Amino acid sequence: MSPKLTMMAILLGAVAVVLSMSTYVVDQREQALVLQFGNPKAVVQTAGLHFKPPWQSIVTFDRRLLESDAPPNEVITKDKKSIIVDSYTRWRITDPLKVYQVARTQTGVVARMDDVVRGKVREVLGQHTLHEIVSGGENADLRSALMKSIKERADAGVQDYGISVVDVRIKRADLPPENSKAVFQRMKAERGRIAKEYRSEGEEAAKEIRAEAEKVRKTLLAEAYKKSEIIRGKADATSTAIYAKAYNKDANFYAFTRSLEAYRKSIDSDTRLVITPDSEFFNYFQQSRK
Repeated sequence: MSPKLTMMAILLGAVAVVLSMSTYVVDQREQALVLQFGNPKAVVQTAGLHFKPPWQSIVTFDRRLLESDAPPNEVITKDKKSIIVDSYTRWRITDPLKVYQVARTQTGVVARMDDVVRGKVREVLGQHTLHEIVSGGENADLRSALMKSIKERADAGVQDYGISVVDVRIKRADLPPENSKAVFQRMKAERGRIAKEYRSEGEEAAKEIRAEAEKVRKTLLAEAYKKSEIIRGKADATSTAIYAKAYNKDANFYAFTRSLEAYRKSIDSDTRLVITPDSEFFNYFQQSRK
């Protein structure tokens, strides 16, 4: 290759390097900060191809809605109860220059924002009792009001960081581990007391039901016995009247049939009688031999 061609190739390569160092692309999901020897020079928030001097560098920051899930935060409530609050924050970068000046990187500004949000969570929730925080208290909109207050205070606290807090939400609020066991024991004891009350009330109701059933049973038996005695009395009276009528018609025949019935009921194959032969019990047997 001739020296002229070699020189042209070198020049073209240098031009390509200079061009690559002088152009940059900003994605629509990003915003860029132009730095010159570490000093901010311009903020670029328009997506597309841009130009800069080769000695300048580019730092990009996300312009989308971001989410930060901070570690759980211990909060002392108004009634001096300790709870562990786990929350998350939605936020976005509004001023890359401030972010760079305060924390240099997006990760650094997230750490500072989380500290502010944790402080505002403790500040707002500390003005209310545990019952109000967990159940919402008497006001149905209390929890929404608490979240709104935390969000507004946190947003005001991070304005100097070049970011904006869009929303703060509590995922869960738990008692510390050392308190949970005692609370569970109290809950268990309370449920045991309620169970005993239910059992005692059930036993009392069962005794009342059994007593009422026994009373009804005795009443029914007494009524049944009364009716049976009345029926039996009427039957005895009827039978007595029939016997009397039959006796009046033929006294001897009546006496004879009654004697036969007495023989049948009192004498069987295994019966032994020790009586005198002239006993009145065998009167009709004696008469039959005459």
